[in-house]
Amino acid sequence: MRKLALVVGVLAALWLAPGAFAAGWCGTGENAKDMPDTVTSRQIHAIVAVPSDAPDAFAAQANQVADDVTSMVGWWAGQDPTRIPRFDQALFNGSQCVDISFVRLPSTTAAYAGTGANVDFRNIELQLVGAGFDEIYKKYLVYFFGSTADDGVCGVGSGDLSSGPAFAVVIPAGCAEVPSDTTATHELLHALGAVPPGDTHCPADPGHPCDSPTDVLYPYTGGEPLSTKVLDFNHDDYYGHSQSWPDIQDSLWLHRLDVPQVGLTVSFSGAGSVRSDLPGVSCTASCTTQWDSGSVVQLEADPAATDRFVRWTGACTGRANCSLTLAQAATVSAVFGPLRIPVRLSTAGQGTVTCTPKCAKTFAAGNVLRLSAVAAKGWKFAGWSGGACKGTRPTCTPATDYALSVKARFAKKR
Repeated sequence: MRKLALVVGVLAALWLAPGAFAAGWCGTGENAKDMPDTVTSRQIHAIVAVPSDAPDAFAAQANQVADDVTSMVGWWAGQDPTRIPRFDQALFNGSQCVDISFVRLPSTTAAYAGTGANVDFRNIELQLVGAGFDEIYKKYLVYFFGSTADDGVCGVGSGDLSSGPAFAVVIPAGCAEVPSDTTATHELLHALGAVPPGDTHCPADPGHPCDSPTDVLYPYTGGEPLSTKVLDFNHDDYYGHSQSWPDIQDSLWLHRLDVPQVGLTVSFSGAGSVRSDLPGVSCTASCTTQWDSGSVVQLEADPAATDRFVRWTGACTGRANCSLTLAQAATVSAVFGPLRIPVRLSTAGQGTVTCTPKCAKTFAAGNVLRLSAVAAKGWKFAGWSGGACKGTRPTCTPATDYALSVKARFAKKR
């Protein structure tokens, strides 16, 4: 997004900008990484990025980002009461607020100022990916506190509707008189996939709508506050439309306000952990998380070093990864067992029990074990007594997930 050459009402725009007097960021200190997620499903992660030689002003910068996120979410809910952007959050001293990473980029201020905004956007994107911000289930809202050679460029963003990572970069120095929450909303829409392929309403600029300057995605801004903007004027380009091309309203990075939240409870038997493919579940003990109704979640069980994964019970069964569509609350349990199990073989009468493969006092859990009852001369096999084997067949293949106790009974021939 670019600013207009003539900016009108700058002071009024800044004064009226939603979130201008918000409480700021509740986080503590600088963290160069994405903190553990407290929000489930696909989400938007905020980053403060500065050149390598820039002064450290993270506290003020983080407050600006947090205020803009508050403003954006409130504005979005006013435009669409059914959805808001789902921002990554973390816990800070017991309080939950937006997770903001601080990244000192490897290039100097002069290096960025010597190139255009589009080149810088690509460089920043690659540098952030190299720093570990590369999750396919996340979009990244980046505040770049540097400058580029393209004075007047407020930000740059691009992305796909269905996949990440994608980056929306806000450049406050490029448009000091334009409210940064307006720029952030504009660029985030680009990162979410707007304007989708297929929209032919603006052939001169297919990346933006051109039917009204009040549209938040209009290519130029005169510095108006976000409160004066609309989310897709006439709803015929990128959001809430009825056309044949993709609709950003369907983005999985938006939290649904029109459907209930449903609980996913994970419990444990044995030692291990369970994590989800989407952000949200990373548990080593019983846990419950909340999801938008209809979410599709896949769970993977990882045993501790002394254990092995045995099976799922509850909403999932078997040993494969657990896939759930959360139409209602669900409970699933991950069952773990020991790597080796004790084996106790005993007999009544005269005969022996042999193992294939050979077993001793312990056996590798989960492997196939074949037991054979062999009667002594003048004796016959009468059956298995209790334990893991039953019946009168002389061979048995018991489950080997847990401790194994087998007794074979022999009787004299008559």
